[in-house]
Amino acid sequence: MSPSSPSKFIRQDLKGKSLRGQRLRGASFLECDLRGCDFSRTDLTAARFVRCRTGFYPQKGCLLGIPVLLAIALMFHAISSLVFATMGTLPGQAAWPYVLALHTALAIATVSTGLQTLSFFWAKVAAPPAHASTAALAGFFYGGRLADNDPTVAVAGAVFLGMVGLLAAWRRAFGLIQALFAMMGAIAAYGLAFLVWTNGSNLLTTGSWGRGSLLAATSLACIGVSLRSAVYGWQQLRRAATTSFREADLTDCAFVETPMPHN
Repeated sequence: MSPSSPSKFIRQDLKGKSLRGQRLRGASFLECDLRGCDFSRTDLTAARFVRCRTGFYPQKGCLLGIPVLLAIALMFHAISSLVFATMGTLPGQAAWPYVLALHTALAIATVSTGLQTLSFFWAKVAAPPAHASTAALAGFFYGGRLADNDPTVAVAGAVFLGMVGLLAAWRRAFGLIQALFAMMGAIAAYGLAFLVWTNGSNLLTTGSWGRGSLLAATSLACIGVSLRSAVYGWQQLRRAATTSFREADLTDCAFVETPMPHN
């Protein structure tokens, strides 16, 4: 077969494989198992898929779920530690600026993470601040922890991982990255919900019904964002383990007795 001749795949097991970005013009896929196969940005002009299996590949989903679970565990440890460390801190104390910074970072992460679950447009707009803020929170905690709570190192860790989060936002078409940061954002939103609820309940017990009720409603909204982000993260993880034709060139492509996943 010459390099320019169309490729032929006959009864091949391509489960979980990556053909991302390849040139497969006029390729023929006959009775192949394509579950979890990645055709993102692949040139499939005039390709034919005949009686192929497509869809979700559980083994790939389990494998991709490992880094997501690890990120959830690390983020939960970081957020819970930061939240409990700030409880009881009063205005005027030396640690008060860090309390304000934590509230601000959690609010940015919560709002941007919630926005990116609304539509593809908002996913593009909100992904950079969502990824950067959640990564910065983890970087602040673990940077400080590795340096015996040195605030300078903690801030440097936040800046470094925040930049990593921004770079990851550019890979928004990669479902694993979306899933990972959506789950981290869900943890951040829950952390903010806990902080706001604590402040709101204190106000309610002292008779400040107006501000207390407002904070309680805000806490419930944060919980809603957390749940929605968790569902969104699961959807993105499942999408990453499903046959993907995202941004592929499917001009004159034929699917004969082959279901095409909608992703």
